[in-house]
Amino acid sequence: MEEFSNAVKAVCIVSAAVCIVENLVSGTRLRSQMRLILNFVLLMAVTAPFVRGGLEFELPDFGKYDSPDYSYSMEIYHEELKRKTSENVSAVLLEQITAAGIKCEKIEVGVNISEDSSISISRVIISADDFNGAAEIVRSSLGSETEVLDENT
Repeated sequence: MEEFSNAVKAVCIVSAAVCIVENLVSGTRLRSQMRLILNFVLLMAVTAPFVRGGLEFELPDFGKYDSPDYSYSMEIYHEELKRKTSENVSAVLLEQITAAGIKCEKIEVGVNISEDSSISISRVIISADDFNGAAEIVRSSLGSETEVLDENT
C-alpha cells in the first residue's frame, strides 16, 4: 500500500511540475518540444511502478458472495419489511389515537408476511389511558378481526 501511495504522490508532483513548466514556456517556440518531453516524463512517472513490479493488484474473490441459496437474503428482506411496516402502522395508529384525544404510550403491531408476500396484521398491543376507545380505533383502521391486547393487563 505504501508503494501505491508513493506512486500517486510522484504522479501528482510530476503533474504539478508539468503545469508550471508549461505555463513558463507557453509563449516561446519551445512550447511543443517541452510539452512532448514533459508528457514523456509524466508517462514514465505513471508507468514506473508497474514496470518495476512495485505494484501488484489483486482482485478480491467474488465467489464467496455468489450463492445459489438466496433464502438468507430473503429472510433479511422479510425481517426488515416486517420491522418497517410495524413502525409505519404504529405511527399511523398513534396519530389516529392521539387525534381522538386518547393518550397512548405504546403501540406494538404484529406483522405477518405469508409465502406469497402478502402482509397481514392480526395483533396489536397497546398501552393507552382509554383502552376500549383506542381498541375501537385500531379495529376500525385494521379490521374488526384484529386482536387488540392491553399491555397493562
